[in-house]
Amino acid sequence: MPSSLKTALLVIGSLIGLAIVALIIWLVTSPEPGVKLVNEMDEYALTYLDEHNLVNADERLVAYYDVTVSMNGTEAAILTTKRVLYHKRPRTTVIPLEEVVDLKHSYESLIGDVIVVKSGSGESMKIEIAPFNGGEVFYDALQNAWERARPEQRP
Repeated sequence: MPSSLKTALLVIGSLIGLAIVALIIWLVTSPEPGVKLVNEMDEYALTYLDEHNLVNADERLVAYYDVTVSMNGTEAAILTTKRVLYHKRPRTTVIPLEEVVDLKHSYESLIGDVIVVKSGSGESMKIEIAPFNGGEVFYDALQNAWERARPEQRP
């Protein structure tokens, strides 16, 4: 084997090795993915929510799911005590819990949990939560928050 080919293979092997090490470091140091309840929130997410005014002063955060691989908050499903939001920068779709008329939940093997929120005005929101990321936790929290927010549930 010519020495130039050996050198090229050595360089390629070294680059692949460095890329693997960098990937491992990134995975170990980045926040853990999945649905987070308020007590599990990562600081980056709280900061992002605050900087983008996604949670109003008169409500509390209930559940959060960062869709992004880089865990940067630019696409997330957010549940508060008053609203369900889907933020995909620069847009945020919002449905007040009082206006929700139906919730549907299904599980698709390659997609994960699929939650569809329907409002009385006819607007719908779809939230997809990847497999093994706690979709049931988000759905249960959404269902509980919706039941508490419905006018007929109030004394």
